[in-house]
Amino acid sequence: MNEAVRLLAVKQFEHFNWQIDDELRELLIMASQICETAIALVSLLDDHKQWIKVSEGTSSESIPLDIAFCTHTLQHGDLTVVNDTLADGRFANHPIILNGSVIRFYAGFPLTTREGVNIGTLCVMGEQPNTLDNHQQLMLKMLAKQAINIMELKLSYDMLKKTKMEAYEQKQTIQNAEIRLRAFFESSANFHVLLGRKGEILDYNKSAYNFIRRIHATKVKRGDLFTIYLAPAFVETFTEKYNLALAGEKGYAEGYTDYGEHGEIWWEANFEPAWNNDNDVIGVSYSIRNVTERKRYEQKIIAQNQSLINIAYIQSHEYRGPLTSIMGMMNLIREEGYQPPVEYLQLLESAISKLDEKIHEIVTHVNTHELSEKNTPKLF
Repeated sequence: MNEAVRLLAVKQFEHFNWQIDDELRELLIMASQICETAIALVSLLDDHKQWIKVSEGTSSESIPLDIAFCTHTLQHGDLTVVNDTLADGRFANHPIILNGSVIRFYAGFPLTTREGVNIGTLCVMGEQPNTLDNHQQLMLKMLAKQAINIMELKLSYDMLKKTKMEAYEQKQTIQNAEIRLRAFFESSANFHVLLGRKGEILDYNKSAYNFIRRIHATKVKRGDLFTIYLAPAFVETFTEKYNLALAGEKGYAEGYTDYGEHGEIWWEANFEPAWNNDNDVIGVSYSIRNVTERKRYEQKIIAQNQSLINIAYIQSHEYRGPLTSIMGMMNLIREEGYQPPVEYLQLLESAISKLDEKIHEIVTHVNTHELSEKNTPKLF
C-alpha cells in the first residue's frame, strides 16, 4: 500500500472527535469485556504517532510509533496477538507504559476502509499476560470491522452534509447572480428579448414588455413567436440576422419604423448567440436601442450644413453680379467727379435692389429652416 495514499486516508478521519461517539465507546466496552482486559482503544496511525481517538481504561492520547504494538498490526494486516510483551523480542526492550503500569498483553486488528486502506486499529491491552481463544479472536475482528463501518458512516454523513451545504451555497450564489443579472436586465432602457431556436420568446425585460404593450396594445408572453411583433418590412432582415446568430455569428441591423400615432422610431438592433455551458447555441439574445434623438440631431446637422452650402453658393455666385455692378458704377461716378448722370444712378439703384433681394432670400431661407426644426414632431 502506498504510504502517501494511506496517510491521506488517515487525514480524512483525524478531525472528528471520536471520543464522544457513543457507538464506538460501546464497542470498546464490549471488546474489553470479551477479551477480559482493562484497556481498549481505537487508534489512527499517521507517519509519526499512534493517535488514540477513543479509549476505555486509559486517558493517554498518543503512543510513539517506534514502540507501538499497532504498527506491527498494520504491517501484518491481520489480527496480531502478543501474549506476553516481555517475552516477545520485538517489545522486551521497549515496554509501553499506560496508567503507570507496563503493558504485558496486546491484541489488535486493523481498521481497513472499503478501499482496502489500513488507517488504524481496534486493540485491547492488559497489565498481565493473557491469551485469546478462537471465539474472542473472532469477536475482536468483528468489533474492529464494525468500528470502521461506524467511522466510515460518520465520514460519509459528514461529507454529505458538506456537499449539501456547498450545493446550497452554490445555489444561493447562482440565485444571487440571477437576481443581479435580472436587475441589470430589467434596469436597461434598451429593448431585450431572449429567443429560442424556433424564434419563440424565452424571456424579456421590462422595456420590451412596455414597448410591445404600448405599440401593439397587447401583453407579450413567453412562448410567443417574436416575428408577430415585427414590422412586415423588417421580417426578412430579422430572419437573416437571427439565423446567422443561431450559427454562432453576431449580427447588426439599423433602420426606422413608422408606428403611426406613436411616431417614427429610428433603431439599432443587435443579434448575439446565446451559449450554454457545453458551448452550444441555445438561442439568440436580441436587443434594440432607440436612436431617434441621435438621428434627429444628425439630420439637423446635415440640414444646417446644407443651408450653409446654399448660403455659400448665393454669396459666391448671386452676390457677385450686383456687387460688380455697384463697384463699376462707383468707379464711373468717381470719374465724373461724383456728379453722375441720371442713367448711372438708375443703374446703381437697380444693382442695389438686386443685392437687397438676394439678402432677403438668405434671411427667408434661414427662417424657413429654423421654423422647420422648431415644428418637427416629437415621437415620445
